[in-house]
Amino acid sequence: MAGAADPTARSSQTGLRQTWVRARARVRRGGRRVRSEARAILTAALAAGAAYAIAHYALGHPYPIFAPIAAFVSLGFGIDRRPRKVAELALGVSVGVAFGELFAYLFGSGPVQIAVVLALAVSLARLVDGATMFGMQAGVQSVVVVALPAIVGGGGFTRWTDALVGGSMALLVAAGLPLDVRRRSRRLAESGMTEIALTLTDVARGLRSGDGAVVDDALTRARGSQGVIDEWADLVDTALAATRLTPARLRHDDYLLRMRRAGVLADRAMRNTRVIARRAWVVTRDVAHQEELADILESIGHSVRELSVALGSSAELIQLRPRLLEVAGRLDPQQFSGWPAQTLVVLVRSLVVDLLELTGLTGSQAREVLVGTGAPEPPSTGETGPSTGQTGPGTGKTG
Repeated sequence: MAGAADPTARSSQTGLRQTWVRARARVRRGGRRVRSEARAILTAALAAGAAYAIAHYALGHPYPIFAPIAAFVSLGFGIDRRPRKVAELALGVSVGVAFGELFAYLFGSGPVQIAVVLALAVSLARLVDGATMFGMQAGVQSVVVVALPAIVGGGGFTRWTDALVGGSMALLVAAGLPLDVRRRSRRLAESGMTEIALTLTDVARGLRSGDGAVVDDALTRARGSQGVIDEWADLVDTALAATRLTPARLRHDDYLLRMRRAGVLADRAMRNTRVIARRAWVVTRDVAHQEELADILESIGHSVRELSVALGSSAELIQLRPRLLEVAGRLDPQQFSGWPAQTLVVLVRSLVVDLLELTGLTGSQAREVLVGTGAPEPPSTGETGPSTGQTGPGTGKTG
């Protein structure tokens, strides 16, 4: 009975440990998001408070709840605060509130009225403008106005006036306090690269100690880190769209294009890192090369940390290339015995190609560096398959 219970206990302990690892990683990434978006959140909150103050003290409205709602909804806390987008959202709120006020005055409130006003408000919004958020806000606000009694926020189109105040405040903030797209993209880039570095460092620690559980924990955290890379890519794409419609910010286009390329390479590096973490578990049982492979991964992790700082401060990435070139010179699979170690080395070669490209080399130049170590280097294409029975460099196929 005890022998049968042991596997269950070990499985339970593993599940709890992985849950704890995921929770810690989520909290860490959440903290980075808050720090990255702090300025956007603060300006939106101040705009909402200012809109409420204007409607309450200057216009004399007792409960101007739609003023701060319109201000915050129009601004949001994202990077995209193009005046056109903010204006569309503010107009959507204003149209929805006005239409809801008129409909409630004529037909009152109730479930049938709510269904009808929502359909009519969205149809009117789609007739006026094709923007999805314009129609969404018009529909939502019309429902809120019809559902709430006139005593909440005032009647007689008082709530519509409040919505206009909030929308105007949002436009003023968007035009006068534009967000620095470069700063947020650098912070996300630094966070994404840091996740890769932490994973590599933990895998190296697991290899050095021969502890497969440490490697499993590293893989668990790495699987939850993809969202950071995806957010980086989405942010840069959104920022590029915003700057191209804002002539004063066109000078940032070259920087953002470089960051988009770096984001693609970081995505490949993250996927290759996860494959490395999956395969490293086998190597924890191969004592012949644990120390050497751990040293290599620690060195790469250190380089990735330097890259994260360089991306975060716009430093010259080319200065970080020599360490990676030194690591590349140690990645000859023929110098390792046994298929587990050789497979891991091939995967690490693919990761190093991605990182060398981040420093400015082309893909062919980076692969030529590795070809010189004695083994042909297949191109890196990222991670697709499970870890068992596949030996390619992040592709799930044999090189």
